[in-house]
Amino acid sequence: MAARNFIIKIAGACNLNCSYCYMYNMGDTTFKQRPKVMALEVATQTLERIYGYAQRQGVSHLKLVLHGGEPLLVGKEWMRQFLGEARRRTPEGLRVEIGLQTNATLIDREWIDLLVEYRATLGISMDGPAEQHDRYRVDFAGRGSYAKVREAIDLLVSLGTAAPPWGVLVVSNPEYSGVEIYRHFVSIGVKWMDFLWPDYHHDLLPPWPAGSLARYYSEIFDAWYEARDPKVRIRWFESALRLLLTGQQTLDSMGPHPLEMVVVETDGSMEPLDVIRTCGDGMTQLGLNVATDDVEELYLNPLFDLCVRNQELLPQQCLTCPAHQVCGGGYLPHRYSKAAGFGNPSVHCADLLALITHIEQRLQQELRAANLLAPEDGTQI
Repeated sequence: MAARNFIIKIAGACNLNCSYCYMYNMGDTTFKQRPKVMALEVATQTLERIYGYAQRQGVSHLKLVLHGGEPLLVGKEWMRQFLGEARRRTPEGLRVEIGLQTNATLIDREWIDLLVEYRATLGISMDGPAEQHDRYRVDFAGRGSYAKVREAIDLLVSLGTAAPPWGVLVVSNPEYSGVEIYRHFVSIGVKWMDFLWPDYHHDLLPPWPAGSLARYYSEIFDAWYEARDPKVRIRWFESALRLLLTGQQTLDSMGPHPLEMVVVETDGSMEPLDVIRTCGDGMTQLGLNVATDDVEELYLNPLFDLCVRNQELLPQQCLTCPAHQVCGGGYLPHRYSKAAGFGNPSVHCADLLALITHIEQRLQQELRAANLLAPEDGTQI
């Protein structure tokens, strides 16, 4: 195996102050020690390290995700130079996908044209209608950001195929109706969306009763599945269906596989999956930097090696669970406790099991109706 997914934190600051943000508001303080914007020299070194690694490891396809903070705070000229270098330096035979994750409050037509020019995709953080979105996704004066995000989405919808490929990411919250959020997105023209499992673990427990997230997700799944609109896509559900039907993994937070996500911070530090920072202040700091170290050095670090070997840490109850093929024991940061490290089931275990069981039952009903499953025992015909 080799790393193929790289998050590049080009901005260390943000113009919003979302209360649930794992970067700034869940205990980790390492952002205070880092530049607010990655220097172009560091960005170029990052590209050199990643591309050199891909060539040495025989990687033919990789993804670069530009992240923050808010990545658009780097400014258009910085972004143009970086994207130009990313495309110009791409080695022959290597396919590079570039994506950008943004809160969308700064998007205008010039930004969109720039992303189209360099073939970059766009992910927008949005939590639903104004009531839900503006409860958590606020600026430093406490003002909601829905109106600005909606302007960006309306612009993207109006541009049709002239816009870059784009979609919306939601941090799931069962205090609200997931179906209403899903239908709101469809009504405003969103065709690609995902509902992220909230970042809790065994030392930071979710505030909702067990089963709340399973109901939230199951209701969204039923509405989406029954709509039968192939143009509207929900990434988590598509990934679950693919794992159930083929065993093929397409999402880093799902399935039993090594977790080889590489993060490069604004100062050039190389780290494992950044959501792990919710498990302890400074936990992701490894002492590696693109200025001095190759990507391969990550694999010699105990924490990164733990991510790669994460399936070996799971308790027997996970390995024998019928949902393991889909959930993989849960997203690694959601498995943490001080007592047992990452050797626990996900803090969302019961909800994951209930949801995956629900999806599998819906799928089996569909297959039986098409005479593709035997009605007695579910054995494939």
